[in-house]
Amino acid sequence: MNIALIKLTTRHSPLFYKWWNDPVLRRLTSETKELVSQDEINKILGRHLLDRNSFDFIITADAKSIGHILIQRKKNKKNFEIYIAIGEKRYWNKGIGTIVMNRACRWFFKNFLKETSLTLQVLVHNRRAIQCYEKVGFKKIRTVHHRKMSDTWLMIKTRE
Repeated sequence: MNIALIKLTTRHSPLFYKWWNDPVLRRLTSETKELVSQDEINKILGRHLLDRNSFDFIITADAKSIGHILIQRKKNKKNFEIYIAIGEKRYWNKGIGTIVMNRACRWFFKNFLKETSLTLQVLVHNRRAIQCYEKVGFKKIRTVHHRKMSDTWLMIKTRE
């Protein structure tokens, strides 16, 4: 299987509508129960595409769009955070997340030489994602408590 990362464009918007409104994926990533409208998705993606601190890529497998990965400098913070979702469930449990996370982390540390770490947050019950992140070298730092959703692990990967 040929795994690649391609630059996010506005033509990918319908994929986000499908993925962000998938109840299984929402339970694993954000726990939101409200559906996200196509207009709201278009606004969010539009902001990301204009943001110089957001690096968005579509994950492809054999040229089929299957997921999304984002590296973003957090507002009012010095650190960058990474987010990944394989939206097409038939591509789960195939090691694609690990491959993509490794590539994205290498890209990040190669292109941001002054940065010493990359963080992420993952819901504590998302065991499959936690295993992936640990394989890539992320370490649990602490639990983050949220009012409207389950706790998350704050994880960090440092430059090797």
